[in-house]
Amino acid sequence: MSSSGPRETIPMSNMNDPHHETNIRGGNDMTEAIMDAVRPAVHKLDEQVKNTRKSQLHLLAQMDELSQFLKKISDEQPMPYDLEKYVRKMDESRRRISETSVRLQVYHERMSQLQRLVARESFKKKAANQRRQLNPSNSLFILQTIT
Repeated sequence: MSSSGPRETIPMSNMNDPHHETNIRGGNDMTEAIMDAVRPAVHKLDEQVKNTRKSQLHLLAQMDELSQFLKKISDEQPMPYDLEKYVRKMDESRRRISETSVRLQVYHERMSQLQRLVARESFKKKAANQRRQLNPSNSLFILQTIT
């Protein structure tokens, strides 16, 4: 830059004032705003995933009991109708529930990982902004006026 005009020095005198908050955050504000907007939905979704998994595990346990009971009845007594068909249907339903549970767990783990990455990035930006605010070389800005 050429120094064709006079320089104007603007001291940041209230940088040393502990009650003065300098807003140099920029993108961090947007990250925090997005997280604040998304956080309740993520927590609600997280609870729903946990409740769904509990429900599926409970359902699987009940289906196992019923399946064992039907097999026992079928083995012990001759029945006028075929219970094996119903046992096979229950086994197929159990398999599908189990697969769904595994997929749900994978999605939940991905969501948790994304949450951790966003929180880590937000923390890094906050720390960088705090270091920038505490750096004494940034306490004085020099503006050159063009005439």
